[in-house]
Amino acid sequence: MNYVRCFLTAILVIASISSIGCKSKQDKPGANAGKTGATAVGGKAAAPSVSNEEKDAARTAAARVLAQFSSGDFATIYKDSAAGFKQIGSESQFVEKFQQTRQRVGVLKNPKEISFETRPDSSHVLVYRLENDHYNTDMRLTFSRIKSGKMELSGLNQHDELKK
Repeated sequence: MNYVRCFLTAILVIASISSIGCKSKQDKPGANAGKTGATAVGGKAAAPSVSNEEKDAARTAAARVLAQFSSGDFATIYKDSAAGFKQIGSESQFVEKFQQTRQRVGVLKNPKEISFETRPDSSHVLVYRLENDHYNTDMRLTFSRIKSGKMELSGLNQHDELKK
């Protein structure tokens, strides 16, 4: 149980670092002013306005990943994810950890979107609540659009809570 939590925490940390990036590679303050439609509020950039098409693309990508989780197709999730996401470890490690989680938690069903956020870096964070007879699970999926136009999974965090 602790090993799975450590693994999932590592995934979240690496995904956060890869999606936020290193400060040394970021533009100087104000360099992107007006480019993304974001406005500064209290020294922090506000989330850019996002078109309905962009939101739909993120939701479609999330639905695909959730279906792959449901079917146990963890290898495809890994293969289709962003390069930064893959820095968490090898495909075989990823598949093994989520197979173990699936055996412990069971197949999760009935995903319901509970939040959608677009961050200043234009990545989209969707949180879904899933369940089965024994567990409630919150799954946080982060997607980023790459130059080819594809929406890639760049972050994943799953929190399982035993039903009372």
